[in-house]
Amino acid sequence: MKGKYFTLKHLLAGALLTAGILLVPAVKAQTIPDLDPAFNPNLIISDDDMFNVHSMGYDYFINFIKSKGVLASLKVTDIDGLEKTAADVIWRVAQSYKINPKYLLVLLQKEQSLVQNPNPSERSLDWATGYAVCDSCSKDDPSIQEFKGFANQLEWAAKQHREKYLMQLLTFGVTIAGRGVGKSMDINGQIVTPANNATAMLYTYTPHIRGNYNLWQIWRRWFSLPYPNGTIVRGNPSQQAYLIQNGVKKKFANESVLLSMAEADKAISASDTELSNYPDGETIKFTKYSLIKTEKDNLYLITGSGKRQFESQKAFYKFGFIEDELIPALEEDLSDLALLQPITEKDIFPMGALVKTNKSSTVWYVENGVKYPLLDEVFLKLYFTRRPIKTVAHETVETYETGQPYTFNSGELVKGNSDPVVYVVEDNYLRPIPSEEVFEKMGWKWSNIVIAPDRVIAVQNIGQAIELPHLNQPGTVQTAQE
Repeated sequence: MKGKYFTLKHLLAGALLTAGILLVPAVKAQTIPDLDPAFNPNLIISDDDMFNVHSMGYDYFINFIKSKGVLASLKVTDIDGLEKTAADVIWRVAQSYKINPKYLLVLLQKEQSLVQNPNPSERSLDWATGYAVCDSCSKDDPSIQEFKGFANQLEWAAKQHREKYLMQLLTFGVTIAGRGVGKSMDINGQIVTPANNATAMLYTYTPHIRGNYNLWQIWRRWFSLPYPNGTIVRGNPSQQAYLIQNGVKKKFANESVLLSMAEADKAISASDTELSNYPDGETIKFTKYSLIKTEKDNLYLITGSGKRQFESQKAFYKFGFIEDELIPALEEDLSDLALLQPITEKDIFPMGALVKTNKSSTVWYVENGVKYPLLDEVFLKLYFTRRPIKTVAHETVETYETGQPYTFNSGELVKGNSDPVVYVVEDNYLRPIPSEEVFEKMGWKWSNIVIAPDRVIAVQNIGQAIELPHLNQPGTVQTAQE
């Protein structure tokens, strides 16, 4: 039964809790259908997700509800007897109890599908948050009629979270149901250990895996941030850094590995709960340009996009490498890295080099015999600050195959020097950022925007705009200066 305290059973449990005694009823094991591997039953949403009352502005809140269903126009009676829209009742309750309006919307959707129902029934509105209704209880039970009604349901659910569950956790370390941070419990035959107060409260309100999984799915679908490929994210509070790639998060084994790929201040901050929405990928174990020797005596060069095997010992020594530089590893440690073109004795600059000729000021990045023109010094400042520029005979450079102009790394924030539009780079496409709100919600930093000449931006591929369904607004983000 959700939220009821007035029965003898709950009063007795409260007395035992005050005395420091916990009675946790045995839970019958049952089969749990396959769940999304990204779902972490120990960490469903963050405390901020539940209690950050400032997560949405009122206008965004209304626009989001309008995009989903009819609650922005549906009239209901509030607890003061006045007729208001359902949306305004939700907003009032969120502000009154300092509850995240996003959480209330997800709760309404999980319990009665009210946010997306184009024609909600009176009965579903009457029991909107499932408060005081147990799984086997009748909604016609006379003892729960005082909690009936849309506004009542929201009021009591919010009060229960803020004034009961949270205060119990802060005072006793557990809720009335014995749920607490670090307290292992059997939920549907699965051992769950809540990692934060919000998760302990969710299992108190809905003591089932499936119900909380449904809530997590709705939250993820509506409010999780779609980080573009190449985004480097640092978890909070864990401080663990990850690379987001193709919908998974890849942990950096240490800071050195991270710094070999990007500057530390380009990592954005995100809650560990937010990151738990992304399945774990393979750990990134080696720094860029590491030299590896495996148990099979195979020699590899690690690049930014995979691994290249040296065709022979002669190829290894030809480029000035020595065995002391080799890092021992197992073949399986490299299994997740794409196998790229092998390195032969005929290769030219396998680790890449900057070159120019005495006949031109053009600087080229050359790798494996292919030269890529750098259209502006912005690329030198971004990616090659410690690389010397080699002067090579014009005739030699002419023998190299010409590739596409060198471009920005995925995850970079860029704009033209006269165009206010800010883009994030993903897989060689510049994706417009539609608003300042989206920019800041994604965790990006204004100080990390790279300003490039318009002519450089003009030759880039433009991709789809970044979309956050609950925030999207017309127009595009501009820098603070503009």
